[in-house]
Amino acid sequence: IGTLYFIFGFWSGICGLFMSVIIRLELMQPGNVFMSGQSYNVIVTNHAFMM
Repeated sequence: IGTLYFIFGFWSGICGLFMSVIIRLELMQPGNVFMSGQSYNVIVTNHAFMM
């Protein structure tokens, strides 16, 4: 159980970090840089659930 908890925690931390970087890159400049508004909302929501 402890090993599975550690692996899942590490995996969700990496995914959350990756999504945080995407959010920061998108907010770096005004307007849509990489994705549409809907995709940005999906990334922000997934980041909130992961972290």
